[in-house]
Amino acid sequence: MNEKPTADPRIRANRYSVMTLEWPLVSGGLREWLEAQCAKAPLLMREIAVVLKPAEAHSDSEIIEAVEIIGNLGIGLIGLTGNESHKPLADRLELSWISSKNVTAVDDILEQGSQQMAMIVEGPIRSGVQIYAKDRDLIVFGQVSEGAEIMADGHVMIYGRVRGRIAAGVSGRHDAEIFCQTFEPELLSIAGIYVGYEQIPEGFWSATVRIRLDSSSNALIYTTL
Repeated sequence: MNEKPTADPRIRANRYSVMTLEWPLVSGGLREWLEAQCAKAPLLMREIAVVLKPAEAHSDSEIIEAVEIIGNLGIGLIGLTGNESHKPLADRLELSWISSKNVTAVDDILEQGSQQMAMIVEGPIRSGVQIYAKDRDLIVFGQVSEGAEIMADGHVMIYGRVRGRIAAGVSGRHDAEIFCQTFEPELLSIAGIYVGYEQIPEGFWSATVRIRLDSSSNALIYTTL
C-alpha cells in the first residue's frame, strides 16, 4: 500500500485585516458606540479581527468590562496593545499582547514621504483573495468578486465591476478616495468609516462613482461620473 505524500508545516507571510480599536479615557459609552457600528456594518463587525488599545489610565476592571462587551457583541478580539502596564492583564485574560513598537504610526509614514507608485493589479480578483497596497494607491483592471477584499493606504480605482469589499485610506488618510466603474460592493470604507451595501444611497448602485470622506461629518460623499 502506497503511503500518501505529506507536507511539513510552514510559516508564510500572509496579510490579514486586523483593526485597532482605540479607546480614549474620556469618551462616550463603548457599548453604545460598538452597537451602533454593528448596526451600520454587521458583516464587517462579525468578520474583522480587533486589537483593543485602551488609554494608559484605564483601570484593569474597566478593560475587563470592555473585553466582555466586545465578546458579547460577537466581535473577534485577538489582543491588547498600548501602554506596557496593561501587558500583565492581557496575559491574565489569555489575550495576545501586540507591542506598539511593531506598529508604524500614520504620522511617521506621512513624514517619511513614503508614498510609492500605485500598485496595479489585473483582475478578476476572485472570492477569498485579499490585496493590500501599503503606502500607495491601488488600481484594479477587471472584476472584484464577492468575498474578495481590496485595500490601500491611498486611493482605490477599479476599472470594472466590484462586488467585494473596498477600503481606501486604511492607514487613516482622510483625503483618500474610491473610484469605481460599476459599483456593487458588499462593504466600503474610507479612513475607518464603514458603510454596508444596504446603506448605499439609491441611484448609485451599479453606477460609475467617486466616493470621498467629508471629515467634518465623517460621512461618505457619493458622486456619479
